[in-house]
Amino acid sequence: MRSTLSRLIPSVGRFYTPLPLVRAFHEYDEFASLSRRRYVPPNFAEIRHVINIAQVHAIAEKLALVTFDADGTIYSDGHHIERDNKMIAHIIKLMQRGIHVAILTAAGYPGDPTKFEDRFSGLLSAFEELELASRVTRYFQVMGGECNYLLRVNNKYRLEFVPDDMWKSKDMLEWSEEGIEELLDEAQGALQSASARLNLPVHFVRKPRAVGVIPKVSTIYEVLEEMALTVQVHLVESKLPFCAFNGGSVFTFFDFRFNFDVFDHLGNKSIGLGALMKYLGKKPYETLHVGDRFTVSGNDSAARSKCAVLWVANPEETGFFARLLHNDIRLAQLTLYIE
Repeated sequence: MRSTLSRLIPSVGRFYTPLPLVRAFHEYDEFASLSRRRYVPPNFAEIRHVINIAQVHAIAEKLALVTFDADGTIYSDGHHIERDNKMIAHIIKLMQRGIHVAILTAAGYPGDPTKFEDRFSGLLSAFEELELASRVTRYFQVMGGECNYLLRVNNKYRLEFVPDDMWKSKDMLEWSEEGIEELLDEAQGALQSASARLNLPVHFVRKPRAVGVIPKVSTIYEVLEEMALTVQVHLVESKLPFCAFNGGSVFTFFDFRFNFDVFDHLGNKSIGLGALMKYLGKKPYETLHVGDRFTVSGNDSAARSKCAVLWVANPEETGFFARLLHNDIRLAQLTLYIE
């Protein structure tokens, strides 16, 4: 709290492990020539890469739990995990090493595990094809609706809900249905007001623990960002925790950009991650969350309060850091064996 860094950047937040930043810088410098460039300074993505490399090196030896965001992190926005997804091998290898792997997604389907299975069908098929033993599959979980549903793999390689009283915190179990409805009503009102102000026709989606909009016409990222921030400001005094985020995936078709969805969920990934860590008995310094949305309107930001994080931009970056992580784990185990 009295460090020079905290004085220079009061909002810097927490670090749960020491970070070998000099080592990481030299490694990245070999590839990107940061120190040898005269006219082009390091950009934000390059600084992000250096910190990610340092975080992987720092946590590999003690890693016990890895959580991944879904869309934009382990598969492209709007897609599912297909059988040919390269992250499948990385996830299974982590599980075989005795490291818990969980996917934290905003998608929520109360009472219907089959819809979660559709999203992760390629991964579950791989479990079955490889005939992974229950001693391995027990290391895999899915957290849905940000923090509202926890699922595990049964002996038939299907997903099943974990009973709420086994993993939810006391505060989560005390959330009242009346309070939840009030929160969602206020969020929906804010979305209606914002869409009218921005002249954007939208389709509303209301779920038991979430409400959101899908634009009926093409729009741009900044418009959805405005809607997400509008909800955040409107609910700032809410008694219940929430996550209002811009989940817009973007693709270009000639000169038009298309974006999809802004959602508000009960709870957030900080609450879900905290409950999962307690359920599995894991500490912040041995837990790593990997995600692509750590901006003000992103739903991964809340995870930074619970554990170490990696900020990636796409599934290809996730794959790169997964390979680096496996290599560091292997080297750490080899060193222990030699000693």
